[in-house]
Amino acid sequence: MTRRKPAICGENACVFATDVRGTSAVEFAVIAPVLFGVLFGIVAFGAHYAARIALTYAAAEGGRAALAGLSDGERESLARTAVGDALNALSPLVAPHGANVTVSLAQDGDGHRIDITISYNDGRFARMPFLPDLSQIAPVTVEYRLTDPLG
Repeated sequence: MTRRKPAICGENACVFATDVRGTSAVEFAVIAPVLFGVLFGIVAFGAHYAARIALTYAAAEGGRAALAGLSDGERESLARTAVGDALNALSPLVAPHGANVTVSLAQDGDGHRIDITISYNDGRFARMPFLPDLSQIAPVTVEYRLTDPLG
């Protein structure tokens, strides 16, 4: 018994309606922009976040190094050197020349306070859509207190 075509089908009309070749390509064309948008967004956010973590690490290294100094001048010098070394070591993530390091030393009732602030301006992230430039975000700041354990 042979299968008959419906009466409304022309020569190629029913063949086109039942042919499933190419549906995967059409589905991929519909989903691909969303898929690639999410993928590139994850990569861009990861690079942005890694740079922020690298700046925080560099500021913390500067604070730890400053604690070893005996005078204010030595503490500031040690802090700047440690921050510079950390930024150079992390140079694939951050551009060391884009970092503006501020070291402030103060003395209060609890002892010496060391504040290290890194303001960062790097144009590499300005080209990534939907991510703010690192210069538009609050600077990374760490605070260390150097106190006399004997009172």
